[in-house]
Amino acid sequence: MISTRMKMGSNHHVLLLRWLLVCAFILALLVSCTAEPESPDASSTLAAQPPAPESSPTVEIINGPIPGSLEIKANGVIDLASELIVEQLLDDGSFEPIQSLDEGSMKLVTACFQPEPVGRCVRIDERGLRPVPWSGMSCGAQCSMACGKNVPLSGKFRFVVTSCDGTRRFEGPIFELQDKWWVL
Repeated sequence: MISTRMKMGSNHHVLLLRWLLVCAFILALLVSCTAEPESPDASSTLAAQPPAPESSPTVEIINGPIPGSLEIKANGVIDLASELIVEQLLDDGSFEPIQSLDEGSMKLVTACFQPEPVGRCVRIDERGLRPVPWSGMSCGAQCSMACGKNVPLSGKFRFVVTSCDGTRRFEGPIFELQDKWWVL
């Protein structure tokens, strides 16, 4: 009885194997029949086309809940210049950068005390970056506390960053610091 079962099981495996081979053959036949024939010049046509351009990463500047705070997000990876620019909206509708913030310029840093000096460029990716906020002050703006002529600024402003190579500029939305915002 055991040998009869083994024979029947063995025959079953042979039939299954044959069925799979027939299915594979039919599938291969169908694929070859539905494939478009390759033209003799197809390879030269593909070679003549320029490669698809890589999409450039985009940068979004998002104002935070407190005026002067922000988040920078990138769609992809991009190297930005480490300078964080603040521009003020003028009466004629144009913008002018505020000079000498933080005794030079504000930086794309997440903490004021960095173990290494801030380089010329900062790499941003999908995780984004939340730089130390702008205080709204004229020269002790971000991390510099030693400033003898520090005054609060008011008006409409926006943050701007540029690509490290200087070829692209990204402008944030306008935010406002009211007169006497610093008085609680």
